[in-house]
Amino acid sequence: MAMRRYESRDLESVVEVFRSNIPKYFTPGEESELREFLEKEAEEYYVAETGGEIIGAGGVALNKDQTVSLCWGMIRADHLGTGKGLELTEFRIQKAQEKYGLLPIVISTSQHTQGFYEKLGFQMTKHVPEGFGPGIDICEMRLNVSTTDTHR
Repeated sequence: MAMRRYESRDLESVVEVFRSNIPKYFTPGEESELREFLEKEAEEYYVAETGGEIIGAGGVALNKDQTVSLCWGMIRADHLGTGKGLELTEFRIQKAQEKYGLLPIVISTSQHTQGFYEKLGFQMTKHVPEGFGPGIDICEMRLNVSTTDTHR
């Protein structure tokens, strides 16, 4: 899987990856938020390609509270469970550390991926039942990064 920076020509391919994850991981109403993000804020956003096809995407962003968000991370539904999501997440954590040092990394995810992030050392900081929509809770999680982290 090859990673590269997102370009505006990738918009529809990334939206297709997003749509492949409705309704379990995203709600249809979030598509406009994704499009707005990609058009205005995708400074540190990347796409993952296999065979010239975009099969995943995700970024990192500095927050005002001096944490770094993993934002809009996703793998196309037909590639879930193949290890590509782990590869993309580890790539984004590495990018966050390269750009922002040892600032804590945060993510707002769902109960469906909570366990995935816990295996990487993230801890739950807030839980909002159905916060994203019906059947999709908000799980805010945090990873305190240190120079001794060896699980990556």
